[in-house]
Amino acid sequence: MQMKMKALPLALLLASLAGSALAVEIPAGGIYDKRVKYINYNPAQVTKVIGHYGFSTHVQFGANEVIANIAIGDKEAWDVAPVENHLFIKPLGDMAETNMTVITNVRVYNFELTAHESKNGAHPIPNDMFFQVNFRYPDEELAKAKAEAEAARLKARMSQNDAPKATNWNYWAKGSQDVSPISAFDDGRFTYLKYPGNREMPAIYIVNPDGSESLVNTTVDSKHPDTIIVQKIARQFTLRIGNRVACIFNENYDPDGIANKTGTTAPGVERVIKGGQ
Repeated sequence: MQMKMKALPLALLLASLAGSALAVEIPAGGIYDKRVKYINYNPAQVTKVIGHYGFSTHVQFGANEVIANIAIGDKEAWDVAPVENHLFIKPLGDMAETNMTVITNVRVYNFELTAHESKNGAHPIPNDMFFQVNFRYPDEELAKAKAEAEAARLKARMSQNDAPKATNWNYWAKGSQDVSPISAFDDGRFTYLKYPGNREMPAIYIVNPDGSESLVNTTVDSKHPDTIIVQKIARQFTLRIGNRVACIFNENYDPDGIANKTGTTAPGVERVIKGGQ
């Protein structure tokens, strides 16, 4: 008799553990209306939905999901209508207690369905009326938030890289005012010439040591369309629009400049070599 008394608590413990292992999860009511439920998706968990005779329940899955197949234990007891990532269910038969599996293009969902008469449809209490069940995906939402934060960080970094860092403002101009920029500077690699408004931008030539001229590559700064980026630094540039001519002189010219560490001729853009080539 004494041995049985000692074994009883162990039996109760095992029974409680078995019960908890078989427990289903009931969606929780929302803060605005308890009839609108929310539950975090767990592929290893069965979700319990309590239907009510005379009422339908709307189950909403992820926005990127489409229902592919539905298997239900008692087809006569429930009306089931899928529409893309939405599922509408309504109890029909008596004792409408069964299970249901929903397979979408992304996930698998398992449900326990039960139904009873509603006595408080106008005044819902927690976990009574199920007008809507919304699945949430915390892992996916966290990954999305991290990806958005990383994208914002990279965008901010690229914006910083795209902004030229002036190291030399010691430029002066001679010649036609129509052709001359309102400001000029370089960052040790490129020369930047700024023009006001919609003024026509000139062709730009580098003046070689022997006095000859060579056309240089230029681009218009996409973020600052009033600025020409000259892909060179030089002691002197000649700017031409038709017969109008101006010269730009770099008083702090350094022929060495700074090293090109990005491998490209576009500021803020780095060259990545794949496969060791």
